[in-house]
Amino acid sequence: MKKIVISIGREFGSGGRRIGELLAEELEIPCYDRHLIEEAASCSGIETKELEDADEMKANRLLFKVPAKANPFTGYGKPMNDTLFAIQSRLIKKYADKGSCVIVGRCADKVLEDCDGLISVFIYAPLQSRVQEVGKRYETDDEEALYLVRQADKIRRNYYNYYTKKKWGDRSSYDLMIDSSHFSEREVAAMIRALVEERKAVWEEEKFSSPDTAEPQEQCRKSGRADG
Repeated sequence: MKKIVISIGREFGSGGRRIGELLAEELEIPCYDRHLIEEAASCSGIETKELEDADEMKANRLLFKVPAKANPFTGYGKPMNDTLFAIQSRLIKKYADKGSCVIVGRCADKVLEDCDGLISVFIYAPLQSRVQEVGKRYETDDEEALYLVRQADKIRRNYYNYYTKKKWGDRSSYDLMIDSSHFSEREVAAMIRALVEERKAVWEEEKFSSPDTAEPQEQCRKSGRADG
């Protein structure tokens, strides 16, 4: 069976991270999100806190920070953001090579654009819906929640556009887009899972209808042998 890799882009407050976790749980496959920072720190020797500050952010020439030591991913003199993107891209490809998985954010749809089993998803929701969700999540008022949503979206948009040369949240950049405000997180995960299961079924049909598979039966008929 071919592997399925689901990349999930998401607006802040849309529930994309939790949907990714639920989907992975239901499909019984790994979900990679924060783990990408932790393993990046482990294999690069850079402190986790330094990488967290650069996570899903594009390089800023006004806030230029480089790793204290040269590393095998970008050498010395590259911005921390570029270093982290290079490390995470390698890790994302490694995870996808291992087998089916869900990857949240980190431009995974671009990094894995040549992956045959990739399904790229973008989760979004109306601004007010996300403000309410973030307000509840962080126990803050609407004004602060609105600031958090807009700031996080700006950071993710700049990061995605910079490293992919595509448009974050644009329908031409993804296979599937879902407005999560109309459904529960579990329902959205179920929708994506249904797509995954259908794709697997199509692959099974193709496998059994391929010429290589049909050849032994054809040979039997030509030789006059009957089954059984």
